[in-house]
Amino acid sequence: MSEVPAVPRSVPFERASFVLAALALLAALLFHLVPALLAGFLAWALLRSMARRMHGGRVSHGLARALAAGLLGLVAAGLVALAVVLLWGFVRGRIGDLPAVLERMGDTLARLKETFEGAGVSLPLPARGGSTEAVADWLREHAGELRHAGTVGARGLVHALLGAVVGVLVFFRAPSDAPGPLAAQLEERLRRFGESFRSVAKAQIEISAVNTVLTALFLFAILPVFGARLPLAGTLVAITFLCGLIPVAGNLVSNTVIVLVSLGVAPWVAAVSLAYLVLVHKLEYLLNAKIVGGRIGASAWETLLAILVFEAAFGIPGVVLAPIVYAWAKAELVDRGLV
Repeated sequence: MSEVPAVPRSVPFERASFVLAALALLAALLFHLVPALLAGFLAWALLRSMARRMHGGRVSHGLARALAAGLLGLVAAGLVALAVVLLWGFVRGRIGDLPAVLERMGDTLARLKETFEGAGVSLPLPARGGSTEAVADWLREHAGELRHAGTVGARGLVHALLGAVVGVLVFFRAPSDAPGPLAAQLEERLRRFGESFRSVAKAQIEISAVNTVLTALFLFAILPVFGARLPLAGTLVAITFLCGLIPVAGNLVSNTVIVLVSLGVAPWVAAVSLAYLVLVHKLEYLLNAKIVGGRIGASAWETLLAILVFEAAFGIPGVVLAPIVYAWAKAELVDRGLV
């Protein structure tokens, strides 16, 4: 990979670029634009990486950029089509037995509701019976929350799509021969943030892959030895990988799903699953220390402290963005000999 020429430093414009970059990140967090930010940088990073691999020999720079964009478009379209087909198959029960799993999860939640209500604790869960009327009553009772969740999810998806489009447009922008001093510094901030994004993303993919392999080993090898099998184990493995791409919070989501499905099989299966997943979750902290810390030059406690602070201030979007922002900020400070 060719070295990027250093941008001449002008202290006032450099400081201004840091202020503007910090304000942009704060706006993304406050206005719930983190999906757009991450999707934009993901599209830009993928296109940049593919174009660099294709460039050279008989492939010109312009042709490499066009081929990279076409390849990314084909891959994205293929993934969307595959997701639609799999989702339709899951819902119809033709791929796996999702309806039976959902019914079992509903029965498990109903049993939990009865257990807690017996102890005097009320939970907003559907009652036992598995009837359509009970589910419909529960949906009507929580229609407002479900509508809000659907609206937030749809808005996040639209923002992510628009962010990806912006990332593609930035990739194809015509570079300026002589940008102004502030523009040059802003481009440098974007480039450095993009490098931090790539480093953290690669590390998180490695961590998620290891976590997924360990979960698959548990579901397909360890549990069957004891005579227990979880329904739709392949889907649970896919959920583990996708959720594992989100630092810390993702594993909590996937582990909750697995334990809930396990509880529908037998209480002892749920207990064993919980114990195993807790061990895997603890292992992830060590992986974070080795993989993420090795890529960004930070200790595990530094990354976890950044995640804790950002989560307290901005919620789940802060958890996702914290490692990237910390990696970027620390790289800038190290580059200036301040830390």
